[in-house]
Amino acid sequence: MNAPRQGLFASLLTISFALHTILLVIATTHQLNENRANQGQLMTSQLVTDSIAELDPANTVSLALLANRYATNPSVASIRILDANKQVLATGGMSKTREGDVFSREAVQNEKKVGSVEITLIKPSIGEILRNQWLAIFVSLIIHVLLWLAYRAIARPSRSEYLARINKEARLKHEIQALTKALEDEKHATAIAMAPKPQAPKEKVFPKIPTELLKDEETLALSIQFYDPKQLLNTVNQSVSAPYFNLCQIFLNKSIELCAAHFNLQSKDINVSQNFEYQGAVIQIASRLPQATECILMVGTVFQLLSEVLYKRYREDKRFVLQTRCAVSTAVEAMQLNSVQAAERLAQHLIAKEMALHLDNEHLKQISENFQLVAMPNPTNVLTRHAFMINGMDNDSAETAQNIRTEILKGKKAQVENPSASERAS
Repeated sequence: MNAPRQGLFASLLTISFALHTILLVIATTHQLNENRANQGQLMTSQLVTDSIAELDPANTVSLALLANRYATNPSVASIRILDANKQVLATGGMSKTREGDVFSREAVQNEKKVGSVEITLIKPSIGEILRNQWLAIFVSLIIHVLLWLAYRAIARPSRSEYLARINKEARLKHEIQALTKALEDEKHATAIAMAPKPQAPKEKVFPKIPTELLKDEETLALSIQFYDPKQLLNTVNQSVSAPYFNLCQIFLNKSIELCAAHFNLQSKDINVSQNFEYQGAVIQIASRLPQATECILMVGTVFQLLSEVLYKRYREDKRFVLQTRCAVSTAVEAMQLNSVQAAERLAQHLIAKEMALHLDNEHLKQISENFQLVAMPNPTNVLTRHAFMINGMDNDSAETAQNIRTEILKGKKAQVENPSASERAS
């Protein structure tokens, strides 16, 4: 049982150690610069005092001995003693080629310049500073290693937390297996349904509402779209997107079937106007049907729950998946939009896992007790100005949505009927 995000914490500790070392070098360099400035001023003053008597007249032997005596200081790179005409009288130092800070001072006797001295003090390199500060750097390394070991000991999950995580992973794995089995069953049932039979072909599970019906009466439309701000759908192959769309369609079909049954409606009352593709999916229901508004909102809610389960699992498996957003709308006469166009346009204003609706007062009154609504932020047109976002629901509706979601994931309900079995029964 490893501590969570060990790699990230190790990276942070590595960065901390590097910054600590850099700050230590900067602080040491600043301190050495100050010490070198004070030392240079003091040494030049002393050298002028000691050599002024030998400058006029110039005694090169004494000056050479004096320069060599000062050059024994390990921080001195070189020393030069010059006369009033800038002629070198004596030099000293064992590291004349080393770069450093030059300090100079004029020698004045009886208000007359008799010469000058120049002392170059060695400027240590970064390597020398690191070599001199090895103990502090080593202690910093030990402290960071101890922090790493302490984090592994403190942040390591307990046995109960570890078992809970294992159980959660097992549950998610079981849910995905159930989804995969449902997909295989759907494909098998579709193949059987498409096979030639002596009898008349069976009616599809979700027949479309007749066109005349859509024209003659008002409908509610649910638009389910993928939230894809990085345009990932355009980068995947059809071999990846097609099975993903198919699985989303199975989710939607089973959500429609169970939600319709819960609200005492038939699956054929809900029309799948557009199956899942790059732009998402759209379904419609006649607004005159009893509890039509509650039913289509429940379909969107259940699908969002299923989509979130699929998103978490596929992300863990490094597979392509996107989050979704939903919008329900009636027609908007002021913008000359039918219900499908209004729902699609409203969904484009949402982000992942959000759900919005645009309904007339009668339909809003029907759902006001079950759903918590908040006004759309920053409205830009008639559609968004009169739209609301779903911010929550009551306990009964939430429990219903969770139960339907669980029922779909476990694969206990909403299985496609096998035509051959029906024929044998008849």
